[in-house]
Amino acid sequence: MDSLAEELIQIKREGAAAVLATVTGADENGGVEPGQKCLVRDGKIRAGSIRDWALLQAILKEAEARLKEERSKLVPFDIPGTQGKAEVFFEVLPSPPKLIVVGAGHIAVPLVKMAKILDYHVTVLDDRLQFANRERFPDADEILVGDMAETLKGISITPWTYIVLITRGHKYDEPCLREIIHGPAKYIGMIGSRRRIKACFQRFRDEEKIAEEVIQRVHAPIGLDIRTETPEEIALSILAETIKVRRGGAAQSLSGKQ
Repeated sequence: MDSLAEELIQIKREGAAAVLATVTGADENGGVEPGQKCLVRDGKIRAGSIRDWALLQAILKEAEARLKEERSKLVPFDIPGTQGKAEVFFEVLPSPPKLIVVGAGHIAVPLVKMAKILDYHVTVLDDRLQFANRERFPDADEILVGDMAETLKGISITPWTYIVLITRGHKYDEPCLREIIHGPAKYIGMIGSRRRIKACFQRFRDEEKIAEEVIQRVHAPIGLDIRTETPEEIALSILAETIKVRRGGAAQSLSGKQ
C-alpha cells in the first residue's frame, strides 16, 4: 500500500486524473477480497493489491469510462475465467478543470472571476497587452500575450480542458478554432452570430475538409439559452454550458436551438 499512497500523493501534486478502484464485495470463488485496491492512471495500473489479471483488464476498461464521465460508480463484475463475482467501487480523482479564455474583452472579465469561484484553472490569452494584463485579470492563473492561434499551439490541452473563443471577431476566432478543433478538449465554445458561425463552419467543410462530427463538437453560438443581455449574463451562460458538458446535463444550448 506504500506505493499506492505514494502514487496518490504524486497524482495530487501533478494535478493528474486517475481512478481508484476498490473491491467492496466478493464471493469465495473470485480470487479477490473486499478492501483490495488498484489505481488507474493514463490507461495503466499504477499500484494496488488486486492481482487477478482478467479482473484488472475489466477494471481498466471501466476506469476509462468513469474518467470520461467524471462520475464515480459501484460496478458488479462476473470475474472472467472463474465462477466468481465481485463489486468494485470506482472513485474518480479528476484533474482540476482548465479553462482557456481566448480573447480578453469585456465578457472575459466577469467570465474569469466566475470561473475561479468554480475552481477552474484559468488561462487568459490575447494579442493585446492593454487587455491581457494582471490589472484586468487579477484572479487568472496565467495570462499570455501574443498571436492567439500561434500561442494556442504551445498550450497543453487535455480531456479536462475547456476552451472559450471570445475574441474581437471571426478573423481571430477561425484560426484559433482551426488549431484546437481536432484536439482532445472536453469543450470548445465560440461566440458569434448564427450567420457568421454558419459561414465559418461551411468554410471548414469546403476548404479544410473537416468532418461534420468534428464540427458539431463546437458549441456555437456559445452558452445556454437564457436570453442574456449583459457581459455578466453572457459569462454566466458560458460557464453554465461548460458545467452542462462536464456533468452531462440537459439544459438547452444556443448551439442546439433552431
